[in-house]
Amino acid sequence: MEAILMRAVRSLGIQVVRQDEQHTDSASGNDSKNSESPVCIEEKALHTLAYLCDGDARTGLNGLQLAVQARLTAGKSSHQNSMHKYPADTVLITEEHVKEGLQRSHILYDRAGEEHYNCISALHKSMRGSDENASLYWLARMLEGGEDPLYVARRLVRFASEDIGLADPLALPQAVAAYQGCHFIGMPECEVLLAQCVVYFARAPKSIEIYGAYSNVKECLRSHQGPLPPVPLHLRNAPTRLMKDLGYGKGYKYNPMYKEPVNQEYLPEELKGINFFKERRK
Repeated sequence: MEAILMRAVRSLGIQVVRQDEQHTDSASGNDSKNSESPVCIEEKALHTLAYLCDGDARTGLNGLQLAVQARLTAGKSSHQNSMHKYPADTVLITEEHVKEGLQRSHILYDRAGEEHYNCISALHKSMRGSDENASLYWLARMLEGGEDPLYVARRLVRFASEDIGLADPLALPQAVAAYQGCHFIGMPECEVLLAQCVVYFARAPKSIEIYGAYSNVKECLRSHQGPLPPVPLHLRNAPTRLMKDLGYGKGYKYNPMYKEPVNQEYLPEELKGINFFKERRK
């Protein structure tokens, strides 16, 4: 992690200073290729950043970026620089600054802990409630905190059928396309793909008809006493003469051959008349 962060600060032209260095060696600007005020970061700050980002390079780089941007926006502090014996025009990034950067990029979202589940739950419920603004907020909260975009995309695929279903059959292709797009291009480019999908789902009509019906089927299977009923003979496949002689497939009506609707049972006798779409679990 320290090697990655060191490579980043060098590419940005930021000088790393050590506590035992004098300001003439660490912040003189000799390595700078322009006349701008030198930007320095304490070596201790890089150590702390590498430790706190917990092995997540993107979080560490985000924290570094936010710390640098915040210091450049705030401007130079001659009082602070004098305390550290640096020239007055030096922009110095300290340990406290990188901690503040991490507060904005990582610590506010713990991708491995409870906050991970809290945020995905909030996103799911916001889309279910058709609140597009809240949906975008929770999506950004996760992505900017370092969440795996493919995790979010997988949850959207589930949402497409669980909460939208047949109310908008295009929701599922939309979710699958978003997942494939995230897989192809990754972050940060794929964030807008997920944002489009999330807003689409928040605005889409909702239906739990399929989710409820399938839940009822599972409950029917779990609560059945004894062996499950056999497949009716007329619905069975009959690839051999013996099976045909035993009555497999006998009496089956091939629907496309009839102009009128076919009166034919497709459920076992024990379940005749049941409607999983009307019954609801208590």
